[in-house]
Amino acid sequence: MKRRNRISTNTLIFVLLPFLFLGCNNDNSDFTLTNDSEIDREDEPIILSRDMITEKLDSIPDGKIPVPYIGEEDIPTQADDIDMDGQWDELAFTLTIAAGESKRIALRFVDENEYPEFIQKTNVRFGVKEGSGVNPVEELTLTADELPVPPFGRFQMDGPAWENDKVGFRQYIDGRNGRDLYGKTSSEMALETVGISEEGELVDNYHEMLPWGRDILAVGNSLGLGGLGIMQYGEPTRLGIRMDAERNNVDTTKYQLITEGPVRSIFRLTYSGWDLGNRKINLVNDVSIWAGTYSHTNKVKLTNSDASDTLVVGLVNIHNDNPPELIEGSEADYSAFYTHDQQTYDKGWFLGMGLIFPDENYLGHREAPDSGLGVTNSFLTLFELEEDEWLEYHVFAGWELSDEKFQDENNFRDFISTELQKIAKPVSVE
Repeated sequence: MKRRNRISTNTLIFVLLPFLFLGCNNDNSDFTLTNDSEIDREDEPIILSRDMITEKLDSIPDGKIPVPYIGEEDIPTQADDIDMDGQWDELAFTLTIAAGESKRIALRFVDENEYPEFIQKTNVRFGVKEGSGVNPVEELTLTADELPVPPFGRFQMDGPAWENDKVGFRQYIDGRNGRDLYGKTSSEMALETVGISEEGELVDNYHEMLPWGRDILAVGNSLGLGGLGIMQYGEPTRLGIRMDAERNNVDTTKYQLITEGPVRSIFRLTYSGWDLGNRKINLVNDVSIWAGTYSHTNKVKLTNSDASDTLVVGLVNIHNDNPPELIEGSEADYSAFYTHDQQTYDKGWFLGMGLIFPDENYLGHREAPDSGLGVTNSFLTLFELEEDEWLEYHVFAGWELSDEKFQDENNFRDFISTELQKIAKPVSVE
């Protein structure tokens, strides 16, 4: 599937080209990356901040963008403007590095208007119906009166969707604010065509098997896979409302694309005036996805909140007959919570879903009711979240048609345990 070439103004993308550049670099631009763990790492996310590079080099050449390389080969890379001030802040790339191995990378600098292009392995798409077409937006603000919307009324895939070469996800921005899952059988980027007919109309064409995969998760009135809520009077309260209600409980919902590139993509959801009855709070959620992973990462922050507020992150349990499992990290900094069963649509395939989170915020877990007007059919992980402090948690999904190893629960547990160790002990940069 050929992907439409869309480059975010916030990302500068580079390409893999054979070249010789002997003598264009010196040791002052070298960085040593070390994997101190006992785990081999493939497509390990690495970030070099602008401050790190500036400190190393004293200054960055005007109008130049760094590209890391090993030997004579560029590493797939992007320079991201995270704070959206017009200047890149982070150099993001992935690296394969064995247990106990160190790799030395160097930087070369290219003109901004001469960046080449890597294979696109991440993608964000928020398609909005406008007239006779469906067009992607990079920013959109919605009021409470605009939500909810009827199915196929305005938004492709019901809201923003994101993918990499392994897996895809989507957010119901139409008021439900749950999280759904796309199982992928192809590494190609697919979201440009998902939910759009050949005539350019919005259509549900993703609940059947297509060359790239399909929607595999029944969400219902749960929080879905990694969706957010808050505990109120001992019960989970949805960020948003059910589709059968008349008005959203959030004053404004804002979507912003931060960056989109070959190795990672990031967008932000800002919920202002989340009405809890006795007060209103705000929530910011930054969502990122890296190439080569079966996961995405969330950073969440509350403002105008109360010291007693407890954030809820959900795992849907509509088609799950097995109890959830908690894995406590050996590093004592992170833990994981996961389920595994034939928990796809109509219990057709095996699927593992999991969360990895910091222990310091974790308060325990419980189960939502099976029915009712509130949040249902969800395993709920509970987190303490202080005012203006970020919580970072990671969401994982392993479908047996993406990789047959995920058919076995022991394999999925081992996979989550390995990812837990990676997160607890990342590759060091010197």
